[in-house]
Amino acid sequence: MSVHTFPTLFRVEVVARPSKSIKSPYVADIRLDDGTVVLCHTPGLGCCGLVAPGKFIYVSKAANPKSKTAYTAQIAEDKDSEGTHYVGIHPMVSQAIAGKLLDKISPSATWKSEVKVDAHTRIDFVGTTPEGKKIYVEVKNAMISRCTDPRAIRRAVFPEGFRKSKAVAVSPRAVKHAETLVELAKLPDTDATYLVFTIPRNDCAAGLELNTEDPIYCKAVANAQAGGVNVRVFGLDFQPSGTVTFEKELTFHSPK
Repeated sequence: MSVHTFPTLFRVEVVARPSKSIKSPYVADIRLDDGTVVLCHTPGLGCCGLVAPGKFIYVSKAANPKSKTAYTAQIAEDKDSEGTHYVGIHPMVSQAIAGKLLDKISPSATWKSEVKVDAHTRIDFVGTTPEGKKIYVEVKNAMISRCTDPRAIRRAVFPEGFRKSKAVAVSPRAVKHAETLVELAKLPDTDATYLVFTIPRNDCAAGLELNTEDPIYCKAVANAQAGGVNVRVFGLDFQPSGTVTFEKELTFHSPK
């Protein structure tokens, strides 16, 4: 099932991240086919080494011609013992794709995106059923896999990223969303709440596991499931041709 098509993509080599001229972690220097080095927006940061010097990524031209970055990183090229595979590295693309898969949660609901549910929190998607009940969906993008198992048993991992101390969560925002879904599940007009993980890579056939090095988030998700929050995992296949397809639903390995 096709769910997204990029405009023309260009295969480029990463020269430096952060860029040598703009010291933002969201900007990299890339080398085009003609040898020119230009600036590239990297919304997914370094993706745990996928966007690093010497790596190859696929980029699209910046939508805004006045942008300081001429290109935007979309897909990373990665290799293992089974060959080359590709990883979607623009988080907002995967979130937008999740919005196209909401009929797998409720084909009859009417959906809105980025809905404010309290003074400090927005939920990615809120659906209203024909009966007037609410369905709340929060999406997280699991683009990283740390294991070298064969692809048939390989898992993606979430969350993954830098933190100053093991005493804090990798993503306090993700913890807050899990806690908010529990509270939303208690409301009398709530039909269901969902935590949806997208895996924008086709090498993790065994699904998704939570990062056990982040016990705070693991506990938050375990509490969410105990509080009635449903967890779904959608596997996506990104290709350098620019096509993205929904592969299938994958297994969620609950925190122990």
